[in-house]
Amino acid sequence: MRWPALVLASFATWGTAAVASASPQDVLGYGARSQGMGTTGVASARGYEAVYSNPALLSLQRVPELDVGLLGAVFSLDANGPLGTDGLAAGVLGGALPIPLPGPLKDRFVLGFGFLTPFDIVVRSRILYVETPQYLLPDRVQSIAAQVGLGVDIGWGVRAGIGMQILAALSGSVLAAVDSTGKLGAVVQDTLVASYAPVAGVTVDVPDGWRAGLAFHAPLEGKFDVRIDIRDLGQIVVPPVFVSGVAQYDPLQLETEFARVAGPIRGALAVGWRRWSGYPGLAEATVRCPLDVRTFELPVCAAPLPEEPAFSDTVIARAGVELAYPARPGVEVLARAGYRFESAPGPEQKREANVYEEARSHVTFGFGLDVTEPVTRGFKIDFFGQLGIVHGRTHEKDDTVTETNPGRPRVETGGFLLAGGTTAGVAF
Repeated sequence: MRWPALVLASFATWGTAAVASASPQDVLGYGARSQGMGTTGVASARGYEAVYSNPALLSLQRVPELDVGLLGAVFSLDANGPLGTDGLAAGVLGGALPIPLPGPLKDRFVLGFGFLTPFDIVVRSRILYVETPQYLLPDRVQSIAAQVGLGVDIGWGVRAGIGMQILAALSGSVLAAVDSTGKLGAVVQDTLVASYAPVAGVTVDVPDGWRAGLAFHAPLEGKFDVRIDIRDLGQIVVPPVFVSGVAQYDPLQLETEFARVAGPIRGALAVGWRRWSGYPGLAEATVRCPLDVRTFELPVCAAPLPEEPAFSDTVIARAGVELAYPARPGVEVLARAGYRFESAPGPEQKREANVYEEARSHVTFGFGLDVTEPVTRGFKIDFFGQLGIVHGRTHEKDDTVTETNPGRPRVETGGFLLAGGTTAGVAF
């Protein structure tokens, strides 16, 4: 039987070029200033970084600005021993463009955009059995991500904004059949599609240099859906096989922040809630039940279903501080530090699955240089570093778990990540 090998080989070749998706800004934050301040920004972001944190703050930008940068991350994760993982090397591009309108609308509307592009892939996902020990964390940074937003200065210290996160997803098909010469061949078709999620936010300025902010992120899913049809095999009838699932899931998020935005000592404190209970799991059923054309419902059949992930909602807390030293008129030297914590969305892996999503802490630092008038119209450079700690735990398997499961009788998890990068921006 050569057809299984041919189909799998065709799919593997197709998958090397482009497979599903992930969201690096959800894991590491977006923008070197924010990433150095504990990934805060709902009330304190500046310039292009606000397109992700809170698009309302784009309206603070008064001159057009373009930013470019580099970002890298490496992972060291353990589950009863080291698990091999790939790192991230990516480019960053962002900008903020005030819309020139006359009269009372002047300096009210600002467009922003941001891109994060890995150098060696478009999107990637590994399709593993859930019994295989694996972390979701490394694959969640393996994707091109884009964001656009519009910020509006309403007046009286109130700003509002709306934006969109865009992520690559994948749809495709594989047709394997015997041709007119009696040889087995395959036709592969794949399409990169976009997945969208809205972002919205509002901020209110408080007297004496303080600001409060609230931001909403809709859930963002990077899906893959591949149908494999096998035909013309004589007496052998093979039903359509689906390789489908969610390679990336950024949960619905609601976050509020209170920040000091003026003076030589600035900082921010933020808390948020993330709806990880909506996570649908890594994979969908390989064989799907036929649709009942009379009721348009999927009947109950014997097709096996993946194990429910049973994730739970999480809380997230962030804190950051920035110290500004005026070296001379128009030149400001900046030092930053921060901390971020998110509780564990993944449950203890007591059943057959060995998919880990643990609580994490990120200790961050950074520094920067802002040059403005009278020296120049605007130039800045920022650096950041992060140490992410994966808070391990012990996963005790139930007695009903099969003896061949690699997680029996227990798994000890843990690890860390290191990330760093730089961006430079110029006003024009």
